[in-house]
Amino acid sequence: MVTKILNYRYIQVIISAFIVLGAIFCIFTPNYYLFKMGSEFAIQIMLGYLVGGFVFLYFQQPKLTFTSLACCAGLCLFLKHSTNTEMKAPVITDSEIVNIAHFNLSSTASDYGETIKRIIESDADLVSIQELTPDWLPVLNAELSEIYPYSSSIVRMDPFGIAVLSKRPMLNLDTFYYENIPNLAGTLTCEKGQKALQFIAAHTTPPLYQKAHTRMQQHLEVIGRYINKIDLPVVTIGDFYAPPWCREIQDLKYAAGLNDSRRTAKLIVSQLFENPVDYILHSDQLTCINFESISNKAAEHIGIKGAYQFNSPIEQ
Repeated sequence: MVTKILNYRYIQVIISAFIVLGAIFCIFTPNYYLFKMGSEFAIQIMLGYLVGGFVFLYFQQPKLTFTSLACCAGLCLFLKHSTNTEMKAPVITDSEIVNIAHFNLSSTASDYGETIKRIIESDADLVSIQELTPDWLPVLNAELSEIYPYSSSIVRMDPFGIAVLSKRPMLNLDTFYYENIPNLAGTLTCEKGQKALQFIAAHTTPPLYQKAHTRMQQHLEVIGRYINKIDLPVVTIGDFYAPPWCREIQDLKYAAGLNDSRRTAKLIVSQLFENPVDYILHSDQLTCINFESISNKAAEHIGIKGAYQFNSPIEQ
C-alpha cells in the first residue's frame, strides 16, 4: 500500500520538495523568528533525512532515497563547516597552553558540592561563571579562593550575574554593557614570553520571542565591536542561546575573526533535542588543541572546557 502511494509522481514531487525546502531553510534561514526556531533542530532534521533515506530505500523509491540522503549529506557538511572547519587534528608545540572552563550555575540546581567538584576537576587557568546569584557567591569564595586567588564578579538576582576566576593575575579588568546586561573583560597574564590573553565573558538574553531574539542579536554585535578594538589574542566565553550554525553566531565569528572550539556535536539519546549554546570562541592567534563537554553525575550538561595554544611565540 505504501509503495503504491509513493509511486505516484505527484506524491514524489511533493515529498521531495518538502525535503529540499527543509534543508534550504536550515542552511539559508530567513530572518523570521519561527524559521530561526526551526533551524535550531538542524541536527535532528539531518538525522531524520538519514532515517528517511533508508525507509525510502526499503520501499524501493530511488528518487526519494537519493533526495533524502543528498540533503542529509548537505546538512552534514553545513553543520561541520559551521563549527570548527579544521579537518586535521592540531599539532601540539612548545608554545604556552591556557586551559579555560565555563559553567552555568543554573544548570546545576542547588548541588553546590557537585559543581565545585567539577570546577576543581577542570583544572582550568581561567573559569567563567554565569547566572551568579547571591547564594552562590559565598560558596565560590569559600571553596575556590585558594585555588583561584584572582577573581572579578557581578552578582545579580536575575540570570545575568557573572564572574571570572583565575589562577593567574588578571589585568585591565573592564565591564561593558549591552542595555543593563554586564560583560566582563580583562587580560590574563601568560608565561614563556607569550603575549597576554584577552578574555571576554558574556551572557545574552534567551531568544524566547521575537524581541528577545533581536536583543540577543544586538548583544552579539556589541561584543563583536568590542573585540575588533583588541590587538591581543582573544577568547570569548559565554552562553549565547543559539546553536553554532545559526546566522547570529556565524556573523559574530565573521565580524570579530573568531573560531569555534567545537569540532563535533556529540549526541546523547537523553540530550537529542538539546543543542549546544555555550561557547569558547578564539581568535586566529590561538589553536584549540582540546575541547570537552562537562556533565554532572546525572549526565546533565553543566559546562565546557578547552585548551588553547599560542600559534607562535613573541619575538624576544
